[in-house]
Amino acid sequence: MADADEKDEHNNANDDNDSDAKPQDPENPSPEAPKPVYSVFSPGMKRFLVVTTVFGTFFSPFSSSIYFPAITPIANEYGRPVSDINLSVTTYQIMQALAPLFFGDLSDQIGRRPVYLLSFAIYLGANIGLAVQHSYPALMVLRAMQSTGSSATVAIGNAVMADFATSADRGGFIAAVQASVMFAPALATTLGGILSQFLGWRSTFWCLVIMTGVFLAVYLPAVPETARNIVGNGSIPPPKSHTSLYTHFRQRKLRRQLADDPEALAEALPPPKKLPLKIPIPNIWAAVVIIFEKDVGPLMLFMSLFVMANYAVMVPIQDVIRRQYNFNDLQVGLCFIPFSVGSVVRSIVMGKALNWNYARVAKSIGVSPDRKRGDDLRNFPIERARLDLLWPSTFLAVGMIVGWGWVVTAGTSLAAPLVVLFFAGLALAGPVSVLTTLLVDLYPMNPGRVSSTFNLTRATFSAVGTAVVQYMIEAWGYGYTYLFMGLIVLAASPSVLVVRKWGPKWREERYQRFAKKQQEAEST
Repeated sequence: MADADEKDEHNNANDDNDSDAKPQDPENPSPEAPKPVYSVFSPGMKRFLVVTTVFGTFFSPFSSSIYFPAITPIANEYGRPVSDINLSVTTYQIMQALAPLFFGDLSDQIGRRPVYLLSFAIYLGANIGLAVQHSYPALMVLRAMQSTGSSATVAIGNAVMADFATSADRGGFIAAVQASVMFAPALATTLGGILSQFLGWRSTFWCLVIMTGVFLAVYLPAVPETARNIVGNGSIPPPKSHTSLYTHFRQRKLRRQLADDPEALAEALPPPKKLPLKIPIPNIWAAVVIIFEKDVGPLMLFMSLFVMANYAVMVPIQDVIRRQYNFNDLQVGLCFIPFSVGSVVRSIVMGKALNWNYARVAKSIGVSPDRKRGDDLRNFPIERARLDLLWPSTFLAVGMIVGWGWVVTAGTSLAAPLVVLFFAGLALAGPVSVLTTLLVDLYPMNPGRVSSTFNLTRATFSAVGTAVVQYMIEAWGYGYTYLFMGLIVLAASPSVLVVRKWGPKWREERYQRFAKKQQEAEST
């Protein structure tokens, strides 16, 4: 099992398109064959995939945030303190860390469509249960199930972008996914406040049921399978179990057009890959060990602490705003908008910046980015192309985290905390987009696996931050609590410089290690 994992990692350690040299068999490229395009999907289909992936990714952060305005009403109905209900947020985050380890790797092995459908089936059932349950234990269990179903969508969403986007364009596409993750809290908390205020907190879960139905009504018939392990660059037909109505009619049209030319038909529609009869067991350990790679581990530690500190700002907002300004559920929900608007703006800008900086670095080393066929990243300074964009957001984030604590302590007018939240949103979105893109660059053939690893670290740290932040506030006050959070982020930031300098060397060492393991496996 370990040797197989090493061989798998070797195949994806350095090249955007090393698996696509021959449409009929992407895993065994022919040295004589010309390098084909990275993806055969049309520009229109790529845009459609971005839209549906963004909508699918939307559910995980949306489900988390729509719940915030309802925390106090739920606590009142169940006769429990707010800290008890906050534990359901922690439970949600724990499953956000664990579930993608299973679903992300599974989607790399058996395809995106079946894993999407499985995760949304779990999510739909959990939302129905949450809408009708009447006990605190049921709330905790069903929130865990809700997170299990929805949290896989972020890891799979990043993987779908890697399925059809080369490294030169990948930053913009992944930033679009991250923009949906950042925008979701604004809409969710506002809508959650409206629903909780006028229809009761249970209506928030019925809203999620309806949204899930709308998404599945679009996804089931229209979205094709994209996993490169199943369809290569899109030229290999998927198995029948993975075939959407769109793909079915497209294949039928090709068969009708090429009925008189069997050779052309065989080339246009080669036999689909045979999937194993048994569903493979996702290799969770293979995802976990990515954390211990010398170039990946420090980045994940820094970003997990970064996200934890920002999430520690978000979770107590509803209670702070409610008490200090005597707001109702709707007004509390509206106060989340500045943070999310800042996040969306920064995600859009960062997407363009990532593509621009990639092209700039490529030009500086005499390389012209190949947006159709992809670039060989083994000798490309991808760490420099991505990480140089991290610093403005990092320093802004530290300032806003520290500033938030003292603004809340001062009890200023509402304008001050809302301005701080807007700039905190600006600061958070940039580094998340940068690191997510870089991780996919480092593991292009296992994007689901590496994205799930990132989810594991950042959700685990966020869960810890959510669990302890209220106790820290009660012991230290807001000012010193968020001063401490800001200093944690600042102390961890030199790890980025370490990876920028030595990352290419460590990446090459990993490539050689995997190559050696592969040779040993082939010789036995």
